[in-house]
Amino acid sequence: MTVIPFKRPEQKKPLAQARRSFAEFAGAMALAGLVFFLLPMLWSGIPTQLLAVIHLLIAVVYFQQGPRIAAGIWIALTLATLVVVSAPSPVTYLLERGARALDATAVGAPPG
Repeated sequence: MTVIPFKRPEQKKPLAQARRSFAEFAGAMALAGLVFFLLPMLWSGIPTQLLAVIHLLIAVVYFQQGPRIAAGIWIALTLATLVVVSAPSPVTYLLERGARALDATAVGAPPG
């Protein structure tokens, strides 16, 4: 008679929740800002508030899963940018200001 050794299956360790990095957060916010800067060229009737809500939802996901302090500061900065200058994100505002300055230097007029 042959005895077969019985071995219990190994317990798998629960997967740790993947944390998102600051570099991923910065890249996502920069890409979202660039898309929101270019989107009104394709669809002129898109409301700024809708773009701001989408941007804030992306930031909230990173607030829950990644760099909390950076995401919290970014959310506050996005809200301040929306209220003060009506831009959906700080990146969009900076790109718009940069485009205006580049146009002004190309024409030769003073920026502003």
